[in-house]
Amino acid sequence: MEERAMKKRPATHIPDAVADLPKSYLILMGEFPLRPIRNGAEYTRAARIVHQLALREDKLDPGQEAYLEVLEAMVERYDLAHYPDNVDDVSPTRALRMLVEQAGMSVTELGELLGSKGAASELLSGKRKEPSKAQIARLCARFRVDASIFLLPVKRPASAA
Repeated sequence: MEERAMKKRPATHIPDAVADLPKSYLILMGEFPLRPIRNGAEYTRAARIVHQLALREDKLDPGQEAYLEVLEAMVERYDLAHYPDNVDDVSPTRALRMLVEQAGMSVTELGELLGSKGAASELLSGKRKEPSKAQIARLCARFRVDASIFLLPVKRPASAA
């Protein structure tokens, strides 16, 4: 205890620009400070926060919106550096698993969203290869993603002469 008392932080002046930030922004900064994402654990935490905030996007105050915008850019930068686009490697099943995991959803919650726990289970296991059109619409609205990630690629004939 005595050691802690001796290591008091010196009183510092908080710049006006920081003092003027909305309280909600500062609270989020306390949860995950805005600095470069250096590893998978930080990426996972940041992605989870982005998804939580994005799901409430219409209910965010200006401080939360500003924080989300910056954190999204940081997550995207990490994505581009560590997970280069390989569209051939992303199946609807894999995309759904990733979104559900990042959102911290359970199979039951996904089932409620899709209208069927069985459908949720089949989609996550890969037994069903792609969601129905109605389910894709719900997933796109919930996760704010393009519908194409839930569709299997169209196989074209090698030569149609």
